[in-house]
Amino acid sequence: MPIIGYVVVKRDDSARRMVLSPRAPEILAGLGCNLDLASSGAHPQVSDESDAAAGSSMSAAEAAKREPPFLRAFSLGQLATEISECLRARRRLLKSKLGPDEMLLSISQFPLLGSGVYIDEQTRTNGKQLRSLILSENCLNPMQPFTLEIAGIIDRRGVVPYTAVPVYRDRNTAWPFVDRDLSPETLDFGILQSTVGVDGSYNNSRNNSVVHSTNTSPGFAAACNVNATFAAAAAAQNKSAAAAAAAPKGTEGWPYAVTPSPRPLMFEMPSNKNCLLLDSPLFGIGSGGVLRVTFCAADLDEARTLYDQLAPICAIMTALTAATPIVKGYLTDRDCYWDVQCSAVDDRSAQERGIVPLTTAKGTLLKSRFGSIDTYLGPGPTSNDMSFHPEFNDCQYTYDSNSYWKMKNGGVDHLLSQHVARLFIRDLHYASAEMLGESPESKDAGSDEGPKPTSDGQEHFKRFLGCNRQNVCLYPPNTRAGSGWEVEFMSLEVQLTDAENAAFITFMILLSRVIISYKLNLYLPISLMDQNMSRAQKVSAVVNQLFFFRRDLFSGRDGKSGSTGRISRRGNGGGSSWHTTHSPGSPSERSAFHRQLGNGLSDTAEYVELTVDEILNGSKKYRVTGLLNIILSFLPTMRLEYDVEQQLRRQLWLVKKRASGKLCTLAAWMRVFVQSHPEYKHDSVVTPSINYDMLRTMNDIEEGRIRAPELLG
Repeated sequence: MPIIGYVVVKRDDSARRMVLSPRAPEILAGLGCNLDLASSGAHPQVSDESDAAAGSSMSAAEAAKREPPFLRAFSLGQLATEISECLRARRRLLKSKLGPDEMLLSISQFPLLGSGVYIDEQTRTNGKQLRSLILSENCLNPMQPFTLEIAGIIDRRGVVPYTAVPVYRDRNTAWPFVDRDLSPETLDFGILQSTVGVDGSYNNSRNNSVVHSTNTSPGFAAACNVNATFAAAAAAQNKSAAAAAAAPKGTEGWPYAVTPSPRPLMFEMPSNKNCLLLDSPLFGIGSGGVLRVTFCAADLDEARTLYDQLAPICAIMTALTAATPIVKGYLTDRDCYWDVQCSAVDDRSAQERGIVPLTTAKGTLLKSRFGSIDTYLGPGPTSNDMSFHPEFNDCQYTYDSNSYWKMKNGGVDHLLSQHVARLFIRDLHYASAEMLGESPESKDAGSDEGPKPTSDGQEHFKRFLGCNRQNVCLYPPNTRAGSGWEVEFMSLEVQLTDAENAAFITFMILLSRVIISYKLNLYLPISLMDQNMSRAQKVSAVVNQLFFFRRDLFSGRDGKSGSTGRISRRGNGGGSSWHTTHSPGSPSERSAFHRQLGNGLSDTAEYVELTVDEILNGSKKYRVTGLLNIILSFLPTMRLEYDVEQQLRRQLWLVKKRASGKLCTLAAWMRVFVQSHPEYKHDSVVTPSINYDMLRTMNDIEEGRIRAPELLG
């Protein structure tokens, strides 16, 4: 079930200026969206094929009708022949509601958001809802779920979350760079901890092991009461299996627990020089377009396989779909928006971020509520797959011990219990009686029994999961919606044209089929995966960066691959020292799995540093098959009709050329357009007139009036 997000912009041809249009709620209402659902805290739907979005200038539409219950029942013929037309039809539907001076663009972020005049009917800043010094109040969709979520992030953190984005240094860029809107003189940088693209290992001397504290917020308590939904669904398949592993000794009664790790991966405190500063969660949720793909799994085991095996692909797909080189009117030193999004919605308190001593917080949380995954799920207890090793989960994370033992006592295995308990270490931003299923009659003053639940809390739990987004998300079955286990892939940046979006959706669906059919083994230590994600967001990462990747994707399922844990390095510009800074702490742990970790020969290495081209298209030198080659070899086994197979191959052609560098990413195209514009002064500034010309050209490319062979072939 793919989801595409769009941005609505309004143009002023006489002034050569583009601004955001705040008419998204009006457009959604015109498409049949029931805005009254906002009062219940639910996300309103447009018919059954669109979603409302947090930004008032953004509208989202599901790209295809709901898939059949099981992944294997999906028709590849439909994928080949209908996905592109389906995307075009939904774009036409949205465009039919636009004004004559409005345009619909599938872009990750409006380039001038927060700079000068950026939205129609712009109101004052520093309002009561956004509390932003640079964003107008009418940027926020007025529907209650989104206003509550923004307020919840700010209130929980205690301050507005600030995000630092490094500026691209051109030959005339003022250096050192100082943000003209938010400067060190106006902000308390003691609370600024979230930064884009900063790698590092931070040896925390504070006690991160266990904090005996309780959280009594209504949202957290309500969320903890509904995790039985997840437990019951998982236990139904695991009830005949023994618990996979015991919890760390002595932790049975702890309210919160931390996975053992002597050196947690953390981000260093930046200097904040030469960075743009953003000051609102709206930069992270709802201010731009999205491209998400949800896979329906046949059962929990298949869902766990997809979750684990798709996670190492996240950074590769982020680099391949890079589309956001401009933030707040400046060229940045990043091509992607992932870290900006994760940082902007970071609601961790000062204690949870580790900058003040722990007193009331549950513990130090090393990542934002949005971010890369903390832990693999591993195969289920009844699976004969032996490719997973506990050492792959080599980064620290905190989890709620009460939730963990509730899952364990319900028959859920150790890894899945920790996965769910990790979610419950965070609060819910808001809750509503309707989502909790409370009976209105039970709220009478004379009632002594308290609220009586009228539902099993599935919608509430789904909302809770939606507040904890990672680059891959696992969703349990929903009996009301009739859905089974689902895995959502979040790391794609939305593309300019329907053909591009269709190509990447096709690639992801076929890759999921290949993973299940060929039992591919893509496992990578999470610390390496985090490094990949950082590299993926750098400028022109698709051609200039190297990524850690498993060399042999077909071995290890039987536990007899003879893996050494050795890494072959090639001197990436963003070089890493993972084998010294992130290895297990004790000598026995190091010798157990990473004893030979280091600069090994490529033909004996388990992991190699590869380009995106080598990962997707293969490399004889490094004996890497290439994911696209595996997919292409899989297609004939499906016995498809000739024209269907050829259509799928044509869609994969764009992915192949993008990976090889023969077609550029949208981020590269935008960067070249700005730098070659006659009005550009090579000072990193994207003026309103440059932005106007760029967006008009992008709209003409999308509508087919201008060819862009460097982008589309």
